[in-house]
Amino acid sequence: MAKLFRTFALVLAALFALSLIVGCGGTDDTTDEPAAAEFSLAAPASGSEIAANATITLTFSSDPGEVTVAGATVTGGGKTRQVAGPFAEGALTLAVSWTNGDGSTSLSYTVKAADNTAPTVTGGTVSDGEEDVDPEAINTDGVIEVTFSEDVSGNIALQTEAGDDVGWIGKVEGTTGTLDLVKGKEIGNETTYVIAGKVADAAGNETEVSVTFTTKGKE
Repeated sequence: MAKLFRTFALVLAALFALSLIVGCGGTDDTTDEPAAAEFSLAAPASGSEIAANATITLTFSSDPGEVTVAGATVTGGGKTRQVAGPFAEGALTLAVSWTNGDGSTSLSYTVKAADNTAPTVTGGTVSDGEEDVDPEAINTDGVIEVTFSEDVSGNIALQTEAGDDVGWIGKVEGTTGTLDLVKGKEIGNETTYVIAGKVADAAGNETEVSVTFTTKGKE
């Protein structure tokens, strides 16, 4: 009986040891390395003219890790980084490097005097204070545009006079802001609407957007 017990104990011990070996062998100690980041674009683009107080936005294919630019301050996260001076007037070359992928690139600009002038609204589908706007024509086009005096970034929205969002999709790109119609959110007659938002130029000069218009009555 004692012999049988010892044999049984040895078998259990062997099975336990085998389970440890299999368990260790099945463990994957490897970790996925993040994809090496590649430089995608700069805004303003390399080769263009910028103000001494401009901010340059760099976009990468993935998170570049730590980004360094000699003679400039780098902020931001994710796939984008913002590079700010102030920069000296004249020819400028920026040596950019990043740790995720050990990448590097060079950007060149012509720097002009600091820009302290905020962008302005210069035109668009409707004018501030305009009345008797035909809603049917706007709904048929499906878009409202706002133009600015220079390239800007930011956001705009179509609101009621009370400040409620109408539901159109706003986008700001270059010198143009657009509001695209969403089906079922058409504007109506005898209603006051406001195109509201905030935009800024590359130097950080901001402008509050407020364009009010009123649609005409039904004919």
